[in-house]
Amino acid sequence: MHQPPILRVARHTDMHAIWQIDVDVFGEDTYPGFFFRQAMDLWPELLLVAELDGRLLGYALGGLGQNRSQGWLLSLAVLPEARGFGLAERMMLKVEQALTDLRVEHVRLTVDPANPAQRLYFRLGYQKLAEERDYFGPDEARLLLEKRLG
Repeated sequence: MHQPPILRVARHTDMHAIWQIDVDVFGEDTYPGFFFRQAMDLWPELLLVAELDGRLLGYALGGLGQNRSQGWLLSLAVLPEARGFGLAERMMLKVEQALTDLRVEHVRLTVDPANPAQRLYFRLGYQKLAEERDYFGPDEARLLLEKRLG
């Protein structure tokens, strides 16, 4: 990549491309397409995309918890050919800034204990709160991480 992708808030016309990135990155473990549309309605400033030359290369989705001082990074995906350029980090920091602007004090995320992306999360200041063996169902372990914002 000669120039860095631009990060911007997602638009309705991005919905299919976001869902396709989700499928390409996560395979069977994807959100249904309508979820992204509903997330956009709930938290429009928290669904970001990375675009280069009119093509989406990744997305990041934040959300707000029941307690509005707590936010979530619900999903982050970068296409394989766009990895290694700091795109995930840029998108995470932008979601964190959007959450900070909404007066969120803490952001949480979950990650598979085998996912190498957790190195990025720890480097950005996330700390392990818990490890749950059956978070999404039997043998679907996740680390629960949290970062204080601001």
